[in-house]
Amino acid sequence: MQWSCSEVKENCPICGAESELHFLPYEIPFFGEIMIFTAVCSSCGYRSTDVKVMSEEKMRRCEMVISSAEDLNAIVVRSSLGTIEIPELGVSVEPKRGEAFISTVEGVLKRVEDVVKMLSRDVEGARKKRAEDVLNRIAEIKSGEASMTLIIDDPAGNSAIISDKVKTFL
Repeated sequence: MQWSCSEVKENCPICGAESELHFLPYEIPFFGEIMIFTAVCSSCGYRSTDVKVMSEEKMRRCEMVISSAEDLNAIVVRSSLGTIEIPELGVSVEPKRGEAFISTVEGVLKRVEDVVKMLSRDVEGARKKRAEDVLNRIAEIKSGEASMTLIIDDPAGNSAIISDKVKTFL
């Protein structure tokens, strides 16, 4: 199927200058049609992205146990309203307006790893040890030596994990 991007002009919510809003429909196998929205302001640099599911049945919560290196390739669609949790790491990634993404489980772990590394630069003692433990656990998960549960909650139902191993809740 051929997809084309549409563009409209609107005022930037930050500076008020005319900015571009791009709409891109996209079909994700085993999930369905989504619409990717990207707003870009060339005046102040403001940027925002979001993902909306176009199907009728929307999952509010999905969970997947990551127990092998192959599971790291599952596709993760997170809208700007989706909360990601990894209980085994004590990690919760709260939604932030304009920060939707499409990635893999490994990509999600890389994002967590980058944040933990950044936050651990200026800490010592118990906090430093906690960061090292989380980083070691991520390395074990990536190598298939440990497992984890990836949970996405999205009140609008616009987030998902694409895999045969996913449990979904409406």
